[in-house]
Amino acid sequence: MESIDTRNLINYFAEQKRYVTLDELCNYFDVSQRTIFYRIKKANTLLTLKDITPIKNVRNLGYILNAQAISAWKQQNINENKDLQHNENKQNRLKEIIWKFFIQNSPITINQLIDDMDVSRNTIIDDLKDIRQNYPELKLNIDSNGHLLKSSEEEKSRFIFNELQKHNSGLIAHKIDKLPFPIIEDSKVKSDIEILEEDISSRFTENAISKLKRILKFRIWRISMGNMIVDIDITDNDIQESTVNVLSAVTDFTQRYGIGIKSEILFFSELILCSQADVVNYVTESFKDKILDVAQDIVNRYASISGIKIQSPKFVIALINHLYASYFRSKFNFDFNSEALSDVVHKFPEIVKFVQLSCSPLAKLVSKPISINEIALISLYFISYDDLSDNISHVLDRNDNIRDSLQSEVLLVCTSGVSSSAILYSNLHKQYPLITFSKSLSIDELNKILRISNTAKLIITTFPLKNIDLPVVQVKAMMDSEDYVKVENQLRYYFPQLFINREKTLDNLISIIQINAQIKNISDLRKDLDNYLYPTKDTVKRDKNKHNLMDLLNRSSIKIIDNLMNGTDLNPIIKELSEELEKNNIVTSGYCDDILSLIDKYGPYMLLSSDTFLAHAAPSKHTRKIGIEIGILKRPIKISVNNIEEKIKCVIVLVPGFHQEHDKALAQLINIITNRRLYDQILSETDTDKMYKLIKKSVQ
Repeated sequence: MESIDTRNLINYFAEQKRYVTLDELCNYFDVSQRTIFYRIKKANTLLTLKDITPIKNVRNLGYILNAQAISAWKQQNINENKDLQHNENKQNRLKEIIWKFFIQNSPITINQLIDDMDVSRNTIIDDLKDIRQNYPELKLNIDSNGHLLKSSEEEKSRFIFNELQKHNSGLIAHKIDKLPFPIIEDSKVKSDIEILEEDISSRFTENAISKLKRILKFRIWRISMGNMIVDIDITDNDIQESTVNVLSAVTDFTQRYGIGIKSEILFFSELILCSQADVVNYVTESFKDKILDVAQDIVNRYASISGIKIQSPKFVIALINHLYASYFRSKFNFDFNSEALSDVVHKFPEIVKFVQLSCSPLAKLVSKPISINEIALISLYFISYDDLSDNISHVLDRNDNIRDSLQSEVLLVCTSGVSSSAILYSNLHKQYPLITFSKSLSIDELNKILRISNTAKLIITTFPLKNIDLPVVQVKAMMDSEDYVKVENQLRYYFPQLFINREKTLDNLISIIQINAQIKNISDLRKDLDNYLYPTKDTVKRDKNKHNLMDLLNRSSIKIIDNLMNGTDLNPIIKELSEELEKNNIVTSGYCDDILSLIDKYGPYMLLSSDTFLAHAAPSKHTRKIGIEIGILKRPIKISVNNIEEKIKCVIVLVPGFHQEHDKALAQLINIITNRRLYDQILSETDTDKMYKLIKKSVQ
């Protein structure tokens, strides 16, 4: 199976249509020459399999993919996109069939499905097989009368809620909206949800409210057919042990729609607790304290792994607010799904890996592993964090949203409530610092702003907007290159003064400043203005400075340590590994003292796994360049972390960079450690050369 890296390399050649040097490839993809050679080899293997002429290397010119090969490759991509479209159509057809089981109680025959779906018998038989395989929770069964779903009513409703989470404007959402009964006035449901919010002193996101409206309509429809939720795993105590007024408020809410069955009320209570909210005040004080400790622990762990120290109180408050829903979703087995989450995992693998390790306190509180979707959601907060200003209040503090946004030139609209707009703001603000972007706006807030005198020229939204007088650019929550082009074109049109020739812009600004102020150093002023107006230059430089693990690691960086005389103390081992870093001119002697002072202050809590301890300090005057030393212990050392005894078999001393140049290398190392089969094999080796080869092979 071809990798994303391989396809990206071929796509790059297809776009360039020229000779590309090895240095260009290394700089563009931010990898070593060895990695480029490896990727070209893999790319040529893939091209050969597809009967396409491979990439050629012409001495003194570079590498090239010829015109015929480019044309053939692009045609392959078109065909694959058609296959993808076919697959999407098939998925919609499967959902259509599932929906038919929801809107009637009697079994459905294959002949009925053939007529309704207008496809062949073989297609329906294959679709039913796929439903059994892809959606086992629905328990599709067959009897003498036809096919039917044997799942419980709660399982059916969980399926619907999860589908709404994946795509709240997709096929299932459309089907619910088209149900002939019940006829519910949108304004009434909105008013009743506002009463519910007031009763539990909380406020849901627009997306969450929309899901609750639809699941309410679905439940009323199913109940009208005689399908009630009668058996449910949770009890009153499961809700009330950590919340205040939720059960009574939900009871009042559901009874307004004729739903008084206890199991139905408990199910709705689960949905309320699992829904995204901007404001959460429905938890007990003791539970609030637990989540506060968890949030602070996650932030500390993340800072220790990533080297980014987060001190913003607003960040911690926002994270706490999010962790309530994360806790309940994990506890009640509602996995949050969103189209953007897979993009988060693929585009920010280092941060997601760091957050995954940092979230062990949450997993401990829930007594369950935290799903990768939840990790990706939590990662959004860390991705959007601006370590330069130590602030993310532009997204998370909504109290003055309308007032502040009246002065914004570009309005950002996002209804998901999962901070995807935080990344949108962060990227756009850094790239266009002279344009004023709003905080994340809901649809209601946007409508209020547009009814008042404002300065907005453009709207950028992740949600389709209609009947808006201002120009609108719709983008994905995780913007891709096509989205950036759309945004850039609009910004160039509405803010032409910001896209004048770079040198001319700087000259004009300096001339204006000279008229009104005395300048001691024009050269420094020009450099500062250049950095401010064109910050992407620094971003590109930072990205290119990121190192792979094998750039930092050599055979001598791995040591087997005979710790017979120090069987219970980490400090001598950390000192021994730090001394090796000193010998290699990576740090000065003070670096080890920095690490030990942190351990004295916070305790030995930074574990990459139950048997691996990471020791490092923030970059300082003791740091000369990034580096790493790995010590494999002959005898495990017992340490206590949060009152739990751990046996440390490996100690890693890391020297991070000032601009997170170590991120990629550390993420690769974490991938090795979390691959227990591989890692156990490495730890069991008695030859450091074999350890090095195992690590090198896994990274490539």
